[in-house]
Amino acid sequence: MAALEITRLQKKFGGVVALNGVDLSVDPTRITGIIGPNGSGKTTLFNVIVGAHKPSAGRVSWLGTDITGKSPALIARHGLVRTFQQAMSFSTLSVRENVTIACEHGRPRDNGGLRWSSPEEILDFVGLSGLGDQTAGSMPFGNLRRLGIAIALGTNPLLLLLDEPAAGLNQTEVAQLMELILQLPKVGIGVCLIDHDMFLMSGLCERLTVLNFGTKIAEGPPAAVLNDPKVKEVYLGNEL
Repeated sequence: MAALEITRLQKKFGGVVALNGVDLSVDPTRITGIIGPNGSGKTTLFNVIVGAHKPSAGRVSWLGTDITGKSPALIARHGLVRTFQQAMSFSTLSVRENVTIACEHGRPRDNGGLRWSSPEEILDFVGLSGLGDQTAGSMPFGNLRRLGIAIALGTNPLLLLLDEPAAGLNQTEVAQLMELILQLPKVGIGVCLIDHDMFLMSGLCERLTVLNFGTKIAEGPPAAVLNDPKVKEVYLGNEL
């Protein structure tokens, strides 16, 4: 069953059509991927889903409820949470304080599904054990990426939207990130992610959706999608 249903979603910025009638279903038990060239509408899609942008047309349904155009805070409190391309945190606060703030402003714990009883347990889960007292702004970039995921997990999500989580990471860090993401469905957190790293996407995702100029041009298992002639032409090219 799809927890997230997107129907004919459209977003215009003046005369620019960033999303043009996109349909998408996300199964909470799977890792779903969205790929496409720069400017294809991927991040705009995430922004519309979580309420950062209001759509020009179309519908976003979450767990059977229409959340189209609702506020990001309300959507997050219903368990639908995103991360950002930038490694975002409160840089002057400690790592623990960053996660604690997230724990205080996410989906209510009495709604069930509580996986971790403290910020330290979340930090252990993402591979930041023992770093709770460190100032967030002093952390190396790879750890900041992990902290971003820890902050998102602190909100007690049901579905996590990851926007280019591998950007700026080396090969070792990407492999470690893959191991972390693979653990999320095992603790009951669905994943939908955007990234340009095809090794990451083909290794993680059971299903890929391809956007180009705001339009969905392909969808299906990674092997089929990555061998689609249209996908090769508009996105992968010689990279494949």
